[in-house]
Amino acid sequence: RNFTNKHQKPVLTGQRFKTRKRDEKEKFEPTVFRDTLVQGLNEAGDDLEAVAKFLDSTGSRLDYRRYADTLFDILVAGSMLAPGGTCIDDGDKTKMTNRCVFSANEDHETIRNYAQVVNKLIRRYKYLEKAFEDEVKKLLLFLKAFSKTEQTKLAMLSGILLGSGTLSATILTSLFTDSLVKEGIAASFAVKLFKAWMAEKDANSVTSSLRKANLDKRLLELFPVNRVWIILLNTSLRQV
Repeated sequence: RNFTNKHQKPVLTGQRFKTRKRDEKEKFEPTVFRDTLVQGLNEAGDDLEAVAKFLDSTGSRLDYRRYADTLFDILVAGSMLAPGGTCIDDGDKTKMTNRCVFSANEDHETIRNYAQVVNKLIRRYKYLEKAFEDEVKKLLLFLKAFSKTEQTKLAMLSGILLGSGTLSATILTSLFTDSLVKEGIAASFAVKLFKAWMAEKDANSVTSSLRKANLDKRLLELFPVNRVWIILLNTSLRQV
């Protein structure tokens, strides 16, 4: 006789099925979230008021809390982003939208209008504030994956939202990454960000925000070493 059967535990097929279904749901929900969001944004068209209204009403049926990173990837880059910053479009342009910061015109007023959309969304869903700050920190780490014009638009958006208080200056810590500094990307980005920030707020307000984040004395670290020497030399010569 085969005694092993006697000691085998019964297989709970229902339980295994439930687990599999749950895993399936976890796996596919982000793409369903993306598809719903992209479709709604595309239908809203170029009217950013319509975009803001769509985002406001959709928060009651889509899980913004769970998929905040996907939400902000799409609002900024028009698509879900892979680690490193490349677009995940599944080779299908219907999974992307042009109603995003990266596809907008590169001027302060246009980017300011997109910043207002973000402001309205965060005012409506307060729990997204921290998630958005985390998103911007992540995007700054991905800067090398973005084109020059995308970097500029992100710098403008960040500066404007620093001015409105939606973001805190701690997002700038991502710029101190060695590779971004060495390649001059951090310095170039910071200059554009500060220009946009100071179009919104005066120098005292900017300095105060940097001081709160303990960054007011670290700005030269954003420049490659050889550039720092040039800046210091120029400053010294002007004082002679």
